Amino acid sequence: MKKHGLVIMIILLTAALLLTGCGDTGTTPAETPATGGEASTEPAETAEAGEESQTEAPAEAAGDYDDGTYRGNYNDSGVMQVGVQFRLTEGVISDVRYRHLSYSGTDYNALEEGDPFHGIKLQHQQVADYLEGKPVTAINDLYAPGDFVEDVDTFTGATIRGNKIFSAFQDALNRGVYGPDNGVTRSMGSYDDGTYRGIYSDAGEMQVSIQFKLANNTVSDVRFRHLAYGGTDFNALEESDALYGILSQHEQIVDYLEGRELEQIFDLYVPGDFIEDVDTFTGATIRGNKVFSAMKDALNRGLYQPAGSYNTAINAPDGRYRGTYEDSGEQQVSIQFNIENGNFTDIRFRHLAYGGVDYNEMEAGDPFHGILQQYEQAAAYLEGKPAATIFELHAPGDFVEDVDTFSGATLRGNKMFSAIMDGLNRGIY
Repeated sequence: MKKHGLVIMIILLTAALLLTGCGDTGTTPAETPATGGEASTEPAETAEAGEESQTEAPAEAAGDYDDGTYRGNYNDSGVMQVGVQFRLTEGVISDVRYRHLSYSGTDYNALEEGDPFHGIKLQHQQVADYLEGKPVTAINDLYAPGDFVEDVDTFTGATIRGNKIFSAFQDALNRGVYGPDNGVTRSMGSYDDGTYRGIYSDAGEMQVSIQFKLANNTVSDVRFRHLAYGGTDFNALEESDALYGILSQHEQIVDYLEGRELEQIFDLYVPGDFIEDVDTFTGATIRGNKVFSAMKDALNRGLYQPAGSYNTAINAPDGRYRGTYEDSGEQQVSIQFNIENGNFTDIRFRHLAYGGVDYNEMEAGDPFHGILQQYEQAAAYLEGKPAATIFELHAPGDFVEDVDTFSGATLRGNKMFSAIMDGLNRGIY
């Protein structure tokens, strides 16, 4: 988990967001490359109460990252808002593109000149232009975009949400290089035994949701909980379907990883070395880097379900954080919290849903209102406690009371844990 030192940040009032661009590094048979290279934006966002002041956590040194293409996202309130792609060469940023940029249903990448929100799109392009040729540590400047983003129409440089772009950049760096230029640093370290879950999303859509187990850093029981592209659910395909070969090749990935050392997930960068050709799909065209990104995301989030003892060390600088837990094609938990003197404060669920049911809208008397109450109990329990207390979410029945027909032991505290870890990994919002 990458952490960052502290700097005072600016006041962000009303702002707007988000972007998309193109620039695939190869295409799978089922995909066509993203089109356009423009940056995009969204309608002006009204700052929420308590969002005025943020502190900054600097990105790490340039030498920590392999050369190549990186992809990351910022997700919130049930949707992807910013999807970013960029290149690093010896720690220098280039070719920044917004693969997704939206807010409240507005696709900023699709806006044309003359649209009331086109100015936001222009400002996001200014951000991309500003970062061109700068060291990766320059993403810290995104906490104060008013220093380099000019006013456009009615939108001031001070109101653009640079922290959302920062979060997307940091997510990309955390996942590791998406498309390597000169090979990768094949080093993973050691991870606790248990079950892990992670995702890869792009262009507004969750494409890979993966679960696997680790025991002594050996991979087993790999499963795709979600596998999709362009609205096609590959897990639902039957053998007679024209795209079934893609599912077959992903199943080959599952078979290949079974019983292998964790470090061998780096082989996913060159799937043609072990994936056989199927129908019209060659092993070289399957997007193994998407699976790698999802698995790296899972490792960054930490244990979804422990299998024995585990490390409870947490390094959390003071500031405001945002993170999400997503699975099976939907965002289920979106959380915001503060760390003050190493302790949790002001925990809020910005999104809480399952199977299309929005728990935040539940009222007393609703059959599922008890679930909302239990999540609120978990948030109240963490309030004022040290950051390492999040590990107690693996056993919520110890502090969450039974409500209606829902027992404290059945609350999915691991989803809340994963969302908080995601926030901490992204750094101060």
